[in-house]
Amino acid sequence: VAYCGKLLTDESIKAVAACCPELTVLNVADCKFLTDESITALAAGCGSLTSLDVSRCKSLTDESIKALAAACTSLTSLNVRNCEKLTDEAIKAVSTLTELSTLRIFGCRKLTAESIKALAGCAKLTTLDTTSTFRQIFKRGLT
Repeated sequence: VAYCGKLLTDESIKAVAACCPELTVLNVADCKFLTDESITALAAGCGSLTSLDVSRCKSLTDESIKALAAACTSLTSLNVRNCEKLTDEAIKAVSTLTELSTLRIFGCRKLTAESIKALAGCAKLTTLDTTSTFRQIFKRGLT
């Protein structure tokens, strides 16, 4: 359902969450109108999720990512690329996912070095895409 833009709503995802408790993979990238309401419902209803792509879902906040981390403990892959409202609090919650192997946080510009410190404990993490995310941190560190 990725790239559905205006067509996919919170109500659509809430229906999926209610009817598909065994769902393991979901890609809703670029569905700009999804909010914490739908992703929190997804976390509550689809605890078996192993892979989720919410990249460019620009309304999402730490609230929904924390709910995912708490309820979907089998997540191995999470893409929150360009989810501009996310802060270190979301990544700290994600860092508790013991099975996480792939995390894409490209373009999450509110993240700081605290996120990287939290992720240092993710033993199974093999792919971490931070392209451009921490450029401002490193620039500050060099001056």
